[in-house]
Amino acid sequence: MASMSHDRLLSALACWGLPVAGAEPLPGGWNSTTWLVRSPTGERYVAKLADPESAGPFVSGLRVAARAQSRGLVSGPPVALPDGRTAAELDEGVLALLEHVPGTIPDPASRQDLRRMGVLLARAHRALGNDTEDIGEPLRWPWAWAGDGLRDLAMPPHVRQAAARVLDEAREAAPLLRIGVVHGDPGLDSFRLSEHSPAQDGLVDWGAILQAPLLYDLACVAVLTRDTPQALRHVLDGYRMVDPAIARDLDHLDLFVRVRWMAHAIYFADRIERGVLRGVSGPAGNEEGLAEAYAGLRA
Repeated sequence: MASMSHDRLLSALACWGLPVAGAEPLPGGWNSTTWLVRSPTGERYVAKLADPESAGPFVSGLRVAARAQSRGLVSGPPVALPDGRTAAELDEGVLALLEHVPGTIPDPASRQDLRRMGVLLARAHRALGNDTEDIGEPLRWPWAWAGDGLRDLAMPPHVRQAAARVLDEAREAAPLLRIGVVHGDPGLDSFRLSEHSPAQDGLVDWGAILQAPLLYDLACVAVLTRDTPQALRHVLDGYRMVDPAIARDLDHLDLFVRVRWMAHAIYFADRIERGVLRGVSGPAGNEEGLAEAYAGLRA
């Protein structure tokens, strides 16, 4: 599990050759630890330390974020090390220094904020297209990582069977859907709404990057905003403003909501097997997450 003392962080950041005035921990993070880093002249960065087990997808996400930024999307890309690498490999995990993206997290009760989320997500899909150069083969559709997880991870048989059925259904439906590079975890806290202009809105935290039907990201929004049921409708309104063709895919939205719950089932089964407790109050938290995923698979 990624962890690092303040002094060790400052020592590691010296690899970038940038002056650092200080660093303060940021909240959140289930698979990584983050800090807000300040320079003596006021510039801000985000340092992110990923668990060793997440190194592959994390580095892929850094490369995709850099590509998105180069194509006009504010994405919080990595600051390159002097030798050109996007991250430093340490005993504690993989450390990246990211450009800080200012802005506010969308208010789930604000129709305007949610529409801006949808616009930004559609812009991200359009900018990235289906270029999988930076995405490892297991993360490409039809998702060898999911098949491997359902085969190898310890999980209750009824959860495994329900998840496998959903994955099979999604693979059968995929020829009818548009496929591309997706963010993979677009919750509210991945969006930064600019106080200056919607054109400067940002989408950050690319560590769950995948190739998938574009619908998957919208299904993620549906699951991650489930406590505000009307939120998805407004996000979809914004998405359609950029990409009206998404309407053809939406008949399969309910299926891909269940695909997202399948991903949750694999995620929590993996955490249980490895004993990872970050983000939950104890082992029961991961068990509750797996039970909730199973309920979502059956909905």
